[in-house]
Amino acid sequence: MIKVNLLREPAVRTRKSVTTRTTSPMGWLALAVLAAVSVILAGAWLYLQSQIATLSGSRDQLRVENMRLQELRKQIERFEVMKRERQSRIDIIEQLKTNQTGPVLLLNHVLRSIPTRAALWLTSLDQKGDQVRISGLTVSGETIPDFMSNLSATGFFRTVDLELYEDQQKEPAKFTLLCISDTKNRVQAPME
Repeated sequence: MIKVNLLREPAVRTRKSVTTRTTSPMGWLALAVLAAVSVILAGAWLYLQSQIATLSGSRDQLRVENMRLQELRKQIERFEVMKRERQSRIDIIEQLKTNQTGPVLLLNHVLRSIPTRAALWLTSLDQKGDQVRISGLTVSGETIPDFMSNLSATGFFRTVDLELYEDQQKEPAKFTLLCISDTKNRVQAPME
């Protein structure tokens, strides 16, 4: 059998070698690169956080501005509706003014045709289509032919006929004239 001594002899001491840690330049370079990357990433993270905060503030301001503009747009739409309504009213008024020129012209021609020195009163004036019926009272029968000739001279009436004349002894005489208006030769009032 073989004997093996696993215990060392106490007298024999071996010198332990002291190992000193030495770092290679590649290790220092790797550490510097890692530190630089860490600083860059931290700076980028801080920059992105500040950008997020700035853009969030801008987004909030834009939302408030958008809400204000939406309200203004609604007001503008209401004003546009009101403007269209008022314009339609103005158009209706203008149309009514245009349609009134016929009766206004008729009345102007009749009033200008009354003799100035005669006692003549008009009691009614009816217009149906192109027929105009004028009724009135007069103290003097001679004023009726003057009135008829003045009406004919206006050019507004094609024919002027005496339809009724009642001479009452103590009261003014009643008369009725039937006039046919001349729609071709009417002079229209100027539009404003």
